[in-house]
Amino acid sequence: MATSLQIPPVRQVPLSLHKAPLPTTVFVDAQGDVWEATGHTPSGELLLSCPQPSNPEDAGEGESFAWTLRLVQAAFGPLIARSAVAR
Repeated sequence: MATSLQIPPVRQVPLSLHKAPLPTTVFVDAQGDVWEATGHTPSGELLLSCPQPSNPEDAGEGESFAWTLRLVQAAFGPLIARSAVAR
């Protein structure tokens, strides 16, 4: 039997965080609409968008409003966070 000193080390290659696949979190509002993260404001607040609202009239046209997590929670809450792992 080989001891730990006799087993050659396995080469481990670090993976930088920006290349690591991370599960994404989406937020589901009170109407069941799914909100996805689209970026951050200059102050660091999370920006969300709802690509497929249940009410087609809510989709609108053109540039999307800058919905922050706080604004979505106030307007459409309560929000439930759901990880891609749970889907």
